[in-house]
Amino acid sequence: MSAAIFAVTMPKWGIEMTEGTVTALSAREGQSLAKGDALLEVETDKIVNIVESPAAGTLRRILVEPGEVKPVGALIAVLAEPTVSDAELASFIENFKGASVSFEPDGGAPAAGPPRDTAGTPADTSGARAEQLVSPVAAQLAQTLGIDLGKVTGTGRNGRVMREDVEAYAASRAATAGNPVTRVRMSPARQVIARRLSESKQTIPHYRLVHDIDASALVSQRETLKSAGVRATVNDLIVAATAAALIKHPALNAQLAGEEILQYRHADIALAVATPQGLLTPILRSADTLPLEEIARRSAELAARARAGALTREEVAGGTFTVSNLGMYGLDSFDAIINPPQVAILAVGALRERVLARAGMPVVAPSLTLTLSADHRVIDGAMAAQFVATLADTLERPARG
Repeated sequence: MSAAIFAVTMPKWGIEMTEGTVTALSAREGQSLAKGDALLEVETDKIVNIVESPAAGTLRRILVEPGEVKPVGALIAVLAEPTVSDAELASFIENFKGASVSFEPDGGAPAAGPPRDTAGTPADTSGARAEQLVSPVAAQLAQTLGIDLGKVTGTGRNGRVMREDVEAYAASRAATAGNPVTRVRMSPARQVIARRLSESKQTIPHYRLVHDIDASALVSQRETLKSAGVRATVNDLIVAATAAALIKHPALNAQLAGEEILQYRHADIALAVATPQGLLTPILRSADTLPLEEIARRSAELAARARAGALTREEVAGGTFTVSNLGMYGLDSFDAIINPPQVAILAVGALRERVLARAGMPVVAPSLTLTLSADHRVIDGAMAAQFVATLADTLERPARG
């Protein structure tokens, strides 16, 4: 009878996805579904995806609720024919083993389950902590201070609450009483962004190259295009020049996959866009093949869709290089963190008038600062310097119009 039971598991969208957050249920238990019908919605690091029914049948069990985070491969729902008994369903769910998705050498941590004490029996986490998870001194101190131990995070072995934990909680409570605090839970997207950027900063050996360019020709080109009816921003011109430079220096137009470096023929440039949900990076595909007017149009569309939360999975997957421009906030320069599996990112500062030297004479001219962050595992300093030199030359002597 097991052949008539269909497992619905957390899908894997993209090479780096390890978990997803259920945001909404689109079907109810007992509902008859056709293959491809919407079951529920899952938020990954950038977008909300719809999980579809893998087969026709009756939705017999929904094993998740909105807000739950589940790893890739975890069982989230079960479809079965009406002839399958509840006992068979329960046995199927109990014995189901999801796919393990991990980047750890040992295959990752064991599947999550109820917290256990050292005897291996489920620990009671409701209300006050079980005695074996609270030290006697901590328990006495908590009673004296009127602290609910269920709200104290233990830092001792197996999560045991120690005296220091109670003292820290009491201090935090006292500070909050004198200086009210608003607690804002991180959104699923923000949690994933935080995790990925932490991993990038900790595991990728970043180094940076900084270069100031004379942007006089760049500004002149923008004005010429504007007069011709082409609405292009300075960032559009930078993206176009970056795409051309990447084709000349393919080592930076790449991704790192395990022990392989994937160098791409075309420049799929990720555009960093600040949104209320966090930083999103929609992809401008094959930017090296696009005329400037098309780069401007598509970039504006992608940015608008990102801010509206309307990006599709295809619009954020992949990318061979990222351009992040914070010049509109008045920053002269900044360091950007590489977006793995990419191996480099370009940070662009504000366009400002500065004193520059021309033919040995000081002149006031528009200038901006480029900061390239590169992965030293893949890109040597000389390779990165050559790319920056090519990019600077292209921007100071624009050939595209």
